[in-house]
Amino acid sequence: MFNRCAARAVAFSLLSLGVLVFMSPASDAAEVKATFYGNAHFRFVSTQGTVILLNPWIKGNADATVKVGDFKKGDVDVILATSGHGDDMGQTAEIAARTGATVIAAAELGGYIAQRIKALGGNPRQVWGAAISGRRKIGNVTIQVLQADHGTGYAMKGAKVRQYGGPALGFLMTFENGLKVLMAGSTGLSMELQLFGMRYKPHVVMVPIMGRYMMHPDDAAYAVKLLKTDNPNLKTAIPQHFRLKKRFPWMGTPAQFAFEVKKLGLNVNVLIPKVGQEFSLTK
Repeated sequence: MFNRCAARAVAFSLLSLGVLVFMSPASDAAEVKATFYGNAHFRFVSTQGTVILLNPWIKGNADATVKVGDFKKGDVDVILATSGHGDDMGQTAEIAARTGATVIAAAELGGYIAQRIKALGGNPRQVWGAAISGRRKIGNVTIQVLQADHGTGYAMKGAKVRQYGGPALGFLMTFENGLKVLMAGSTGLSMELQLFGMRYKPHVVMVPIMGRYMMHPDDAAYAVKLLKTDNPNLKTAIPQHFRLKKRFPWMGTPAQFAFEVKKLGLNVNVLIPKVGQEFSLTK
């Protein structure tokens, strides 16, 4: 399940209103690999084998194809949690305790995660708490903390209200081959997205499309437009925060997002990941 030497990759690209699903050729060592596990849970493997988990929500995620028990010591190098909400923080502490992975989260939320890791038999020093613009190198992958316009309160057993978890986050991952992937977290639409495009010039952007608690598909498409500002690198947009099973009627879909991107006339491929299938990312 978590073989770092996987030789096959599956990529999904939406070139028009229809979805084109295609198989990639043999694995290229210069490519970053990614796998989608539902909602906003992704696994990345860098060109040199560094394994990154984003928002590992498993328990309660009807689309998840993995279990917490699948993770073993050394399977993951770093876990990124964009907020303390259940579908973002998810099982960060449990997986960190099992694998020994470093956790990057807002400093306030990190304190809670550290307590949970310790209670589960791990080392609380696995948590690297940070604030906006903080930067950390894991292996040869640089991870920078970005702001997201969203809440991050976390639920704690026995507490009647959510606890303050610091600011909600996004992340910029710069891989060994120079590929830049921007995870926008659960953000709403804001001009900061334009700043990110101008300053960091990501090749790939991951934008939330669920609606209600974050951007709806039309705003998410406009976010891509903002991220293209002074940014000729941006060629791929990936929708995140969407569900296939147990989906409420108000939730946005990848097809709606793709339609809105096309309507804006953006020269960007919308890559729709298939749950449990590995795909490749390139500049």
